[in-house]
Amino acid sequence: MNDLLQELERELEKIRSQNLYRSLTPPQGLDFCSNDYLGLSRDPNFRTAILEKLEQATGPDSVSSPASRLLRGNTSRHQALEQRLSGFKGTEAALIFPTGYQSNIGVFTALVGSQDRVLSDAQNHASIIDGLRLSGCQKIVFPHLDLGAVEEALIQPHPEGKTFLVTESLFSMDGDVAPLAAYAELAKKHEAYLIVDDAHAVGVFGEERGSGLTERFGVEKRALAIVSTFGKAFGLFGAFVAGPQVVIEYLINRCRSFIFTTAVPPLLLYGVEAGLDLLDAEPERRKRVCLLADRLRQRFKEAGLDTLQSAGPIVPVVLGKSERALAVAQRLQEKGLDVRAIRPPTVAPGTARLRISVHADHTEQQIDQLAKAVEKAIKSIDS
Repeated sequence: MNDLLQELERELEKIRSQNLYRSLTPPQGLDFCSNDYLGLSRDPNFRTAILEKLEQATGPDSVSSPASRLLRGNTSRHQALEQRLSGFKGTEAALIFPTGYQSNIGVFTALVGSQDRVLSDAQNHASIIDGLRLSGCQKIVFPHLDLGAVEEALIQPHPEGKTFLVTESLFSMDGDVAPLAAYAELAKKHEAYLIVDDAHAVGVFGEERGSGLTERFGVEKRALAIVSTFGKAFGLFGAFVAGPQVVIEYLINRCRSFIFTTAVPPLLLYGVEAGLDLLDAEPERRKRVCLLADRLRQRFKEAGLDTLQSAGPIVPVVLGKSERALAVAQRLQEKGLDVRAIRPPTVAPGTARLRISVHADHTEQQIDQLAKAVEKAIKSIDS
């Protein structure tokens, strides 16, 4: 026991020496780091709507569901919301999961086998990477957003099994957008199956419904599965998978991360319903958050800062070394601006950064304040 504890402490010291040590820090200052893109979590109308739905709920299963969906955890609320979510995403069916991580683990271990080949973007989320590892598939990691590399890989025959192409739609660290329409065409041409993690785009993109980049690029019915979450623009917790009816039925029967877990409680579903109501009633939220993020990017561009090819609410500022990113973030927090440093292994070595999340309830003055503070902090650290 003591030997293991000492080994763990040595590893922690190594992490500290590399400026990669993490600790849990409570929220403080003006929020520029959470994924609450539409600002719903702080909206009193959102809270009121949830409470009203809760007060109207009746019956023994109106608050909790202490069982899996295949036992007593399935309620009429789950089924009604899944039907609404499928309409929201423009697919035949949908299935609610406790988390986006469980969704991706479940999708890949259920649908992909050891004989199959999967093309995966180099910057795909850890949950995709882990799901593919667990599936035992042949994984081909292609350079980030490289259409040529995707087509070159798809051209190679793979008679042993099926071929899948998996990507995020809006990448969580670089904030850039995948060419989903082009991917869908390539997948069709080469008889591959497209799977999209649309998590960070839900509620922000999509002119008609705001359901994500799969809507914006019109690939809802061309994807085998679309993973979305409630933990970003919805300001809540949980996730869902949308796709063809047969895929959803298969997940119910074969997806271990769905079958062997407690159902998401109705208490949370009221929040999702309220969030969908607000998305329908206030489409200006998603327009506003994109305008504010573009304003921030322009300010950074004028200051000569690198925000990559970002679009939408995620605005990275690449600073290079981890200690530099940590120091700048610390200066901002001292000014009451909650911005966090992102370091390896979350991002590639040498690309440590600030990952700024813009929210629809920010003001233009707050955006300009942040831009000036970031520029000043960098100059102070570098001088």
